[in-house]
Amino acid sequence: MRRVIFHIDMDAFFSSIEQLSNPCLFGKPVIVCGDPDGRSVVSTASYQARKYGIKSGMPVAHAKRLCPHGIYLEGNPQKYVYTSIQILRTLRDFSSLIEPFSVDEAFLEFNDIDFDQASDLAGKIKKRIREIHSLTCSIGIGPNKIVAKMASDVSKPDGLTIIKEGEFLKLFGNKAVGDLWGVGSKTSERLKAIGITTIAQLANTSEKKLVNLFGSYGSYLWMTANGIDESPLIPYYVGIEPKSLGHEYTLPKDSSEKRILLSTLLRLSEQVGRRLRREGYLCDTIVVKIRKSDFTTLTRQKKLATPTDLDEIIFKVAKGLFLNNFRGHRIRLIGVSVRGLIRKTEIDWDGIFPTERRRKDIIGVIDSIRDRFGDDAIRRCGSIRY
Repeated sequence: MRRVIFHIDMDAFFSSIEQLSNPCLFGKPVIVCGDPDGRSVVSTASYQARKYGIKSGMPVAHAKRLCPHGIYLEGNPQKYVYTSIQILRTLRDFSSLIEPFSVDEAFLEFNDIDFDQASDLAGKIKKRIREIHSLTCSIGIGPNKIVAKMASDVSKPDGLTIIKEGEFLKLFGNKAVGDLWGVGSKTSERLKAIGITTIAQLANTSEKKLVNLFGSYGSYLWMTANGIDESPLIPYYVGIEPKSLGHEYTLPKDSSEKRILLSTLLRLSEQVGRRLRREGYLCDTIVVKIRKSDFTTLTRQKKLATPTDLDEIIFKVAKGLFLNNFRGHRIRLIGVSVRGLIRKTEIDWDGIFPTERRRKDIIGVIDSIRDRFGDDAIRRCGSIRY
């Protein structure tokens, strides 16, 4: 038998957990966010709140204009992660092939059932989650991960959608290209500019043409539009190497003051460097993200000649990228991330850079102090905002 993939998507996960924690919130528009009184964004909204047009990623200030009577709660990640782990344990009773996709999503693979049996099994999974965790989920079933992922969004909440081989375009062909998994707003606009507005039109465009326009990403677009996905399911116990590490920060208020912006950039660079060292990686690419007050976002990157995990190198490159693109405009958010991660165990780090050993020892002491007493125990002067 061919493999069958389930995508489990918990319904309004964060807000549903908050409603379970406080039954007085049942049936009310609950919006989980960062600081409800600050400049945070919506993480999850209950379905009662979504009726007012509130979506994930929306600024809280905008959400409050749409739903002023909503209940805005600061999120509790520890509570959500704990519940997520308990749900994964429940799913383990049905399959050993489980790939967590996010805190509220997971893929399951079955190789010993057909699509007719899959419906009954999905019903049992939904029932078990409801009985044990008092939560609902929507399940998409398909021949691969992309199809299953998109199927789970068709009927929410508490839905079940099965898409068999060859049926993908029947269901999604008339949908906008922006509804395709992995297609962002910029790609959508580029496709619209050449007359491709629906998933069916994208599927019927030659792969060669898309590769000429988008590079290797063009192949992904063509395959996804045709419901083709050859990526394997990677069980949680195998582990997945991260492709990037990063931090970003939304300023308390929009600022064009270079001193404040650079001090924020330095602090983020220190956090990224510390994570690299703690997790045992070097990086070969530095990325800076700049979001202006009008929400226009720039992303710039630079590849390094030599991999690093040092704060000062990360900051030096990030600062250059930032200043080359800063024109005095007001900034809302700054981010620093690194890519091209390499395990230190894979190269002779000390042998290549023996002159860096003393610096590494000093950084190690600083990291240990911060681990014990917090990030603010030792600060560079330049990272202090006056």
